[in-house]
Amino acid sequence: MITIIARWEEAQFPPTVEWQLWRQLRGAFKISRLIFIPVKDEAKQFFVDQFDTMEEALANTVDVGERVFLEPTGYNPIVHIPQGDIVLITGCTTASNMSFANVNETYKIASPQRTALYPSEAAAIALAIRYGQ
Repeated sequence: MITIIARWEEAQFPPTVEWQLWRQLRGAFKISRLIFIPVKDEAKQFFVDQFDTMEEALANTVDVGERVFLEPTGYNPIVHIPQGDIVLITGCTTASNMSFANVNETYKIASPQRTALYPSEAAAIALAIRYGQ
């Protein structure tokens, strides 16, 4: 089972556009549950769970799977992403989740040039690698 916790990309996309990106990823990789923070009234029509804070979202996924924080400064290479049930946690342009993670729960995507990936892009890369792409 794959659960994803994502921060709304407030600086770059309206929720309707971002939802379309995540919806496609959900279908492609059989994502069981999408959770977004913070709560956005205009996103209540989408089939996602929303919480006000990262603490609430994480508390709502205890014992669901291994936590996988995708962070530019993550400790583990993305090729070591766990194969069992996971909770994939992404930041956004304006916010990191490093303060919520243990070192061994952080994963980074090595790229030829340093850049900040959008959460849906990072999740797509991580899931493709997990499935052996």
